[in-house]
Amino acid sequence: MTKIAQLTMVVGLLAAPTVPALGQMDRDYRGYDQYEAMRTRPIEHRQGSVTFITGGVGRDEAAAFRASMSRYALGLEFARAGAPHGAFLADVHVSVINNRGRTVLQTVAEGPFLLADLLTGTYTIRASFNGQVKTQTVTILPDLHQHLSFVW
Repeated sequence: MTKIAQLTMVVGLLAAPTVPALGQMDRDYRGYDQYEAMRTRPIEHRQGSVTFITGGVGRDEAAAFRASMSRYALGLEFARAGAPHGAFLADVHVSVINNRGRTVLQTVAEGPFLLADLLTGTYTIRASFNGQVKTQTVTILPDLHQHLSFVW
């Protein structure tokens, strides 16, 4: 082996630990994606004019949903009272009713969060878990995020 080839090999071996793997470099330098920690991105659903996502089971997914709340007009959070660290709930039946009495969204939350884009207006939110119904009213305004918590 020539001296130049040997020198090139030594320099390459010494530099290798300082160069991040391609996947590591990509992960370190791309913009933050709030869904990055999730196994899959939540599926955005649509009912009429309402676009929404539900989920947030597990620490990483919950953090991702919290990080993306401001992108939706309304964020709902479901928890059990008296449980350590406010245990999250899933399988909550949710109805969103506009001020004309029309149901604009009816679904079952797949996790402790439901994020929805609603048109400007006043809505009644009905959330039911184990036969117990909780109701709250919210007014949606342009460019303003609203957050409601339902605790059983």
